[in-house]
Amino acid sequence: MKKLLDTGTSSHNDESLNRKIKLNNLIVIFSCVACMAYIPLYLYFKLYSLVALTACFMALSVFCFILQARKKHRMGFSVLTFGMIALMSTSSILFGLITNLHFFMLCICMTTIIFFDDKKILRHVIFGLSLLCFFGLLLLLPYKTALTSGSEFLGYVLNIYGYFNYFVLFVFTTMFFTSFVRQNSVFQKKILTHNSILEHKNTQITDSLKYAKHLQDAILPSVSTIKEYLEESFIVYRPKDIVAGDFYWMHAKNKNEILFAVADSTGHGVPGAMVSVVCTNALNQAVKESGLTDPGKILDKVRELVAQFFQHPDNTSEVSDGMDISLCLIDTETRTIKWAGANSPLWIIRENCDALTIIKPDKQAVAKTDMPKPFTTHSLQLNAGDCFYLFTDGYADQFGGSSAKKYMQKRIQKLLLSIYKKTMSTQKKLITDNLIHWMGKLEQVDDICFIGIKL
Repeated sequence: MKKLLDTGTSSHNDESLNRKIKLNNLIVIFSCVACMAYIPLYLYFKLYSLVALTACFMALSVFCFILQARKKHRMGFSVLTFGMIALMSTSSILFGLITNLHFFMLCICMTTIIFFDDKKILRHVIFGLSLLCFFGLLLLLPYKTALTSGSEFLGYVLNIYGYFNYFVLFVFTTMFFTSFVRQNSVFQKKILTHNSILEHKNTQITDSLKYAKHLQDAILPSVSTIKEYLEESFIVYRPKDIVAGDFYWMHAKNKNEILFAVADSTGHGVPGAMVSVVCTNALNQAVKESGLTDPGKILDKVRELVAQFFQHPDNTSEVSDGMDISLCLIDTETRTIKWAGANSPLWIIRENCDALTIIKPDKQAVAKTDMPKPFTTHSLQLNAGDCFYLFTDGYADQFGGSSAKKYMQKRIQKLLLSIYKKTMSTQKKLITDNLIHWMGKLEQVDDICFIGIKL
């Protein structure tokens, strides 16, 4: 019996579809058994018209079973439903309400809700058609038709048949709901078991990510260290997930000369964090081992190191991951800046200028590329009170506002021009509050790193 009920089910189907198939097969099997019980009675009393209709019921049921076995599930549900409506309506019209077959229309309303739960329009059409047929037959048909009234014996047999159909209707409804409730119970137990497993795995993954964040935080320069060299500065750092592909980096040559960078590694989350570790190590190696100080030359060397790291030993596969970065060498004593950028610009707002200067980056990432070009180093002279900003694209790409659109760089520029005269701590608060207000209830879409420095 179980094999018959499982006919057409598959592990590739979702659980909901498999439950519908089993209920469809239950209806088919029940219909065939009921029809086979009726046919000997009809033959005994020579009720050949009822034999023909019952044979049609059986043929319809077998055809629907074959459709399920051939994975034509939606067609099987439709054929069974419309076929039952047609055959039961025909039987009622021929023999009258004495057969009580019109009550099975209410069962079709019930099965329709289950079989077509994901097809709203079709579900409503079939549900309405079933109710229309039920009330139409109930109100318009006589208790006995001319065919039924023509023979007292036939009327007597059909009267017994009608009462027996009440019993069949009760048995069918009980079996259908019992099977439906049992399947739901089994499904709920599976869900609870899977939820328990997922919660356990989620806890393990979250704990691992939290420890990974602890390691990543150890790699990032501390706020106190940054403040020691760049007192007037702020850092807005918001990973999308627990760990991030965005990172910031600092190396102090001496008390006055500081290398500082903001970078956006390929990806976010765990993959982005792994790439960020590779890029951070490459920056440290280019500066500490190779002794480079020119930002453009540093990026050239880092690109070489990153490409080497991701090059497979047997040359069978290559990874083109890397980073976009804004890197500057700051001389706090002379207030000069040397800067190089890979797909990430430098923004400068000079004291009392009310205008934002954009230094454009090289349009290439720090990653393996077929036609690499040397990165350009820009030299800039700033004055006391001038502000400059380094950032990744996460802030500008964040969706929000009343229309759920991207924030875009123009809005950031307008915001900075309205707040640049304030202290850096106040700027940080205003930038953070503005971001939170813009996001509203929407999810953060990317890592965000935004850093401002005032000389």
